Amino acid sequence: MTKKLLFSFLFSVLISEDFSDGPYGTGYFDTAGPFLVPDLNVELSGDVNLDEIVNIQDVILIVGQVLGNNNLNNDQFNQADTNNDDVVDILDIVDIVNLILSPVDPLWSFEENWNGQDSYIFIQYDPTVPSSTALWSSNTKEEFLNISPLNVHYFFVSNRTQYESDINFMKSAFDEVLLTLPENEQIHWNNHLHFINAKTSELNNWLSESLSGTYGISIDCFQRIREIGYLGNPASFTGTYLSYVAHEAIYFNYELETLYEPDRNYDEVTVFDKDLYSGWWGSTISKIVDFPSNEQLSSYSGMSVELLRGCPDCGLFDGGATEIECGDDINYSDAGCDDYDRKALMFLCDIDGNNCLEIARWITPFGRQPHHLTDISPFISAIRPGGEKMIKFQETGWPNSLLTLKFRFYNDNNNQLVPQEIIPIWNGTVQFNPSYNENRPPQVFNIPENAQKVEFVAYITGHGWGSAGCFNCCEFCNSRHIFELNGGVFEFDKDYPNASSSNYCMQPSTIQQGVIPNQGGTWGYGRAGWCPGMDVEPYITDITNYIEMGQDNVIDYSACRVVGNNCVTAPTCSGDGYCPEVAFSSYIIISY
Repeated sequence: MTKKLLFSFLFSVLISEDFSDGPYGTGYFDTAGPFLVPDLNVELSGDVNLDEIVNIQDVILIVGQVLGNNNLNNDQFNQADTNNDDVVDILDIVDIVNLILSPVDPLWSFEENWNGQDSYIFIQYDPTVPSSTALWSSNTKEEFLNISPLNVHYFFVSNRTQYESDINFMKSAFDEVLLTLPENEQIHWNNHLHFINAKTSELNNWLSESLSGTYGISIDCFQRIREIGYLGNPASFTGTYLSYVAHEAIYFNYELETLYEPDRNYDEVTVFDKDLYSGWWGSTISKIVDFPSNEQLSSYSGMSVELLRGCPDCGLFDGGATEIECGDDINYSDAGCDDYDRKALMFLCDIDGNNCLEIARWITPFGRQPHHLTDISPFISAIRPGGEKMIKFQETGWPNSLLTLKFRFYNDNNNQLVPQEIIPIWNGTVQFNPSYNENRPPQVFNIPENAQKVEFVAYITGHGWGSAGCFNCCEFCNSRHIFELNGGVFEFDKDYPNASSSNYCMQPSTIQQGVIPNQGGTWGYGRAGWCPGMDVEPYITDITNYIEMGQDNVIDYSACRVVGNNCVTAPTCSGDGYCPEVAFSSYIIISY
């Protein structure tokens, strides 16, 4: 992967947002308020001779300018004009004399530098906080900068009495790294690395409270205060890596680029808005939703679903949490998240709760809070003819969630074909063993003569591992899913080569696709069709040209374990561990 790809960010298409006027808070997902911090990397005002010291020599040069005895160049003039009134006069001399008599570090202003496109990450040295010392001394600074997107600011701050030496140490270490970079990157990072020359507890702003007891916090591109996750190796649960902090900034860019759609016009339907979902094994939360009419649905060019699965900072994970226990003021915190990855499913049902179709799937992260926007346009067909439908949300575990779930219907006016009908094919979860194919028999479906487009749409994810007898299938090994239309007129397949990777899900390029990083479990391993903390995108294949219109069609399906390039029979699970299984929901979608 090239640095260009890792740095990819579409600054040109984004619009700066005004700094929020609050209300501000200090908790996670609260809006971050203004702050000023002394920053060793902020240009020193009054350094007229550019020797990085403000002293009497600078005063002499300004006096000479005022008396007409010498002419300052542009850089010198800008340094001399301390009050930024485009004039060098006695007022600037007074400012510099005061600065010499009472020196202070230049201040960096959050509000003045806000542009609605950047994220801001604070890394604190506090030996009383677990992993803080290891993070501060991490030797991954070069990789840290190499994988960081360009639109992030990093702040280094110490809560020790020896904060000055701590900050100077960190600045010197990064200065050495910067010397190895091209000049343009040096200039960039000198403007985006900030070394706070003050003790954390003495900052005299909200950062002191928010940083207390932690090795770092973030502010995302939406001006929300966010957590920094686990920074150890997800395979061995050892080490603390500064480079992993960059994962947070990469994910913030995913959220901004995906969730923020200023150039798209859409209608929004809210299902849940920070609703407390107190789950248990297989429990659901449901709601009757009034969707747009059939006529309105025909005018839309697409549909997506937004999911924020927040974690309450109260209650229990054993199904005992209630709204009363949590109270009315429920906040987000990673500490309240489920420790394991689970399937999260959204079903569209009749208002009586019957005839349910799975139209969206996510995999929850280990101990973190995902936020995704997923294109599920084919499933406009399932909403027809519009009006009231029941939405069911279910997680396969015992989580508590602060559930936000919203539909977006897009008005792009691109005159594309709109999905009208949906035909369920194979649905449900079946163990991946030698009898698997027998449990997925051929299916017959009829397509009207006037159909203009026919698609096969499916969610296919492998789960379970077992012992050696199961060959770590089919969560951590590749499987191939083969489809055949009308006796072989058309064949297509889907496989998962990344399922055997030890680090696919934690690659920067994968995080850019929506994997929430720095989870508390084995999130880095590739899986069969999914990563922990990521939405599952529907698999879509256009089969229009291979369909007999106005007649019955047959689709056949088989699956196998992939060894090298060869298909082999799925293994027999002896009952140990979590026996391999494939969660499969599939449909024929017809557009007119």
